[in-house]
Amino acid sequence: MKRKAAALLVLLALAVSLPVKAIDSRDLADYAASPMAIAWRAGDAVYVAVVNEYTSRELYRIEIFDIQKRSPLAAREVLVPGKCILIEKFEPRDMKYSAYPASEVMISRGYFSRGITIQDSSVFVANEFVVPANTSFAVELDLYDIQRSTPSGRITVDDEFRMYYNRAGGRITVTYEPGLDYYLSNVIEYRPPRLILTMRAPYIRDVDLLSFEIRHRPLGTWREEYMMGPVFLVYGRDYTVLDNSKGSVSGSSGGSGSSGSDWGPR
Repeated sequence: MKRKAAALLVLLALAVSLPVKAIDSRDLADYAASPMAIAWRAGDAVYVAVVNEYTSRELYRIEIFDIQKRSPLAAREVLVPGKCILIEKFEPRDMKYSAYPASEVMISRGYFSRGITIQDSSVFVANEFVVPANTSFAVELDLYDIQRSTPSGRITVDDEFRMYYNRAGGRITVTYEPGLDYYLSNVIEYRPPRLILTMRAPYIRDVDLLSFEIRHRPLGTWREEYMMGPVFLVYGRDYTVLDNSKGSVSGSSGGSGSSGSDWGPR
């Protein structure tokens, strides 16, 4: 089914094409496999969100690897309550030194394990990767990172985002801020331009993955480069979020409280 694309043409200076290191449909399938999990980098820290789809508590092992995958940079066993999403944070002090950055997370349960890619993009800026259903959130496209030279180009943003398991999608609202303010005839204030993508997660009761794409075509070429945006974990009212990076518990309604002593790392 052909997806409609927003009629958004952004003319801007582009020094280089979009980054080579980007997630793709294979990574999305890995995130969606059982147990559903995503990982992302924020600053120097790596975050991992693991979903326990069962009603009973389950033990998972989380291991962080660099691109060489010789030995884990960090390993942690976590006990996740039933119908719960656990968020773990790995800071540099939690990981062994490596000349290469962490790039993959291995999730193990019993005899089954699989690797997922750590989302790490300098183009997209997101504050939250685990989003309650029926709430709005924003993603910023860092034009300043893209804008490196004089050549112009075109960026096209998907008109709608997609859910992995559910048919429900939703519209992507695009807001462009050029970064120029005129106060007087001879006073101009400038700042980096901003492209903000706003979405509203659909109503669901369980958990699902939300994703979208952008396309880039430099001036003077007909070849378009596809890039998948961040993948978000959307959860409904049947699930609780235990965020060990903040020491809080929340549901899809957004309430929070202190975490239980028998939850989290073992």
